[in-house]
Amino acid sequence: MRLGILFLFLGLLPLAAQNAQLAGMQQDLAELRNEVEKLKLENAELRSALNRQKAGQSPAASQGEALSKARAETLAEVDRRLKQQTDEVNAALAELTRQVNAALGKTGAAPATKSGKAPKAAAQAEAPAPPEEGAPSDVPRTGIKYHVKSGDTVIKIALRNGSKPEWILKANNLASPAALKADVDIFVPQPETAGR
Repeated sequence: MRLGILFLFLGLLPLAAQNAQLAGMQQDLAELRNEVEKLKLENAELRSALNRQKAGQSPAASQGEALSKARAETLAEVDRRLKQQTDEVNAALAELTRQVNAALGKTGAAPATKSGKAPKAAAQAEAPAPPEEGAPSDVPRTGIKYHVKSGDTVIKIALRNGSKPEWILKANNLASPAALKADVDIFVPQPETAGR
């Protein structure tokens, strides 16, 4: 009996370590989001100042033109930094999603919320939607149903969900990435993992 409790305790240690690691990643992600928000505010302020400068500028004011050019360069640099920060946040989110999915695959069940129900994203990952019967054999038959939002691309959807653009195109009979439309549900094939 004591030996069984000891094995149970030892089995829960890696899960506790993963939870601590996930909590640390979530904190890092929150800090990155705050940094992105600060950069957005700075960007908006610089754009506003640039617009005020343009409105008050006379055609012969060469000094004003130089100042305006310097502000435009600063604004371009802020835009570049904002894009870089956004890319880093997206990469961190993708890694966190991969780790959570891997942890869910190892434990065999999605954690329940306070209401006793599994979270929506975990439910989608655990209950893959089957592709159409005529799907090519080189496309995985497991995956998730995904609701396409405005601004989504086949590449973004594939990166976020551990899939490949060509799989998504084949599984949904899309002639090209441009054929993807917003506000529709599609099937996102995902490779089967050994832990499931």
